[in-house]
Amino acid sequence: MNLHHLNGTTAEEIRGRLTQMQADLGKGGRRLADFLLESPETAALLSSAELANRCNVHASSVVRLAQSLGLSGYRELQAILQAGLTRSLGQPQTADAALHLRLLGESGLSFNQAAQEAAARYCAAHPGVRITAEMAVSHTVDPDLLAAQISAAAQQADGLLLVARDHPAINHAVREAVARGVPVICLTSDLPASGRTAYVGSDQYASGATAGWFCGRFLPQGQEGRVLFVCSVPFRCHQDREQGFRQVMRSQFPWLGIEEKVSSDESIEVIYQATRRHIAHHGAPAAIYNVSGANLGVGRALEDEGLAGKTVFIGHELNANSRSLLEKGVMDLTIGHDFDQEIALSVDCIRMARRGVQPVNRITQSLLFTRYNCAIL
Repeated sequence: MNLHHLNGTTAEEIRGRLTQMQADLGKGGRRLADFLLESPETAALLSSAELANRCNVHASSVVRLAQSLGLSGYRELQAILQAGLTRSLGQPQTADAALHLRLLGESGLSFNQAAQEAAARYCAAHPGVRITAEMAVSHTVDPDLLAAQISAAAQQADGLLLVARDHPAINHAVREAVARGVPVICLTSDLPASGRTAYVGSDQYASGATAGWFCGRFLPQGQEGRVLFVCSVPFRCHQDREQGFRQVMRSQFPWLGIEEKVSSDESIEVIYQATRRHIAHHGAPAAIYNVSGANLGVGRALEDEGLAGKTVFIGHELNANSRSLLEKGVMDLTIGHDFDQEIALSVDCIRMARRGVQPVNRITQSLLFTRYNCAIL
């Protein structure tokens, strides 16, 4: 690392100070210093709490060590480490200066399009990286065939970016790819049982909890009502969102009941018909929470039932369809994320893995959009 931070401190100077200080540190401080010296790339990606957990010390010890280095706190230390990591990733590497990556997976049409467009933008800005995208709509996907596709791609590419449901055959294919030395980065939806190299995306449990909090706050306080829950194929991100949503609704808004799930199958027409059938049989719900895709199907059903602007509607992914629903007032809140950032972080993780450095999960910030700010992306 050879990059100056804004205050003039270099990463080499930090390493030098840590080496000099080691003899005067307590046991916890020495564990922290050892970790920072031996794994600066990993430390650069950890929060202070995560670093403290890795070294079995209190979070305050991390802050004190940073201050003893002459810095304002851990954030400044982390910024120096991250700047060095960015520099090292940007330097030509004979092993991975040119990368051929495969983006594979399944979701709704709008999600797939957004993922492929973000990958294309990254490649345009980084000529040494080529990302070949093959995305399918979930209701057309056979998990066993997707698993075979993953295995075949792992024999041809330097790394895989994957969006897929949690399924034994898919998990097995990922495990085999990683065992062969091919990094696999899970995007948006994690596959923790697969042995994937890393996960890049939002904290989906927190996203679901956020949806639950806004849903409860949008509705009259204390007034009983029903919330229709819309799901899809068994993506891990959908399950995590559902758990977060149910936890908040149960603990903070107990007067609101959650209806049985309605499946979207990531298809606009399927969820349109399912939503209208549910309303015909059970009446208008107070709110709808869609953890999956095909928001346009829900929006059209609400419009055709005369419920646009009357039934609270919260979903995920900002795209042309959800933006239109927000602007018309059919949808109240969309929880999104920065696909460009996540593609870049995924490529960084693959580069690190190919250099023999185990990347950590990169948890990105969820973004909240209403009709008043949905045009910013």
